Amino acid sequence: MSTTSKFVERFGQRVRTRDVVQVSSGFPVRLSLGFLHGANTPEAARVLVRRQLPLRTAHAVLTEMVDQGKAFVTVPCVDDLRALKDELSSAGVIAKVHAPRPISVREVRDSTKLSQEAFSVRYGLDLATLRNWEQGRSEPDAAANTLLWTIARNPEAVEKSLDMEDEVVAPSP
Repeated sequence: MSTTSKFVERFGQRVRTRDVVQVSSGFPVRLSLGFLHGANTPEAARVLVRRQLPLRTAHAVLTEMVDQGKAFVTVPCVDDLRALKDELSSAGVIAKVHAPRPISVREVRDSTKLSQEAFSVRYGLDLATLRNWEQGRSEPDAAANTLLWTIARNPEAVEKSLDMEDEVVAPSP
């Protein structure tokens, strides 16, 4: 059985993209996707292709969603997040933004009762960067926001993950 016939058997009619008008401007958004029974995956693929996601990538993400129950994707060109979520919902796909919300660096540090210096050492952060975040001169990126949320929720886990005393790592040449 060919890949095409497997796709048609599993998802129904092939996705036609010739008539899909792509969104011309917008911003990238990371989403987690889940589905309802009977989801219209060809229509969901069209919705994603309209936002400049390559068809092959849309197919792979939707296949993962069906196989695993959930998938993650960065949609390259979202002009209206509410409209995107509504269109996917109409196709039986539940989309949620998959990125950490901004968090107050100062509040996280204050909750640990540590000075800036102690906080930066304990959690492996550059002191100048921490000060810039707290004084509003810069903002944490997504990875730093994730770390800060983890510190806020489970500081011991972060400390434990940074404790490498027992690990012997050979220096790279």
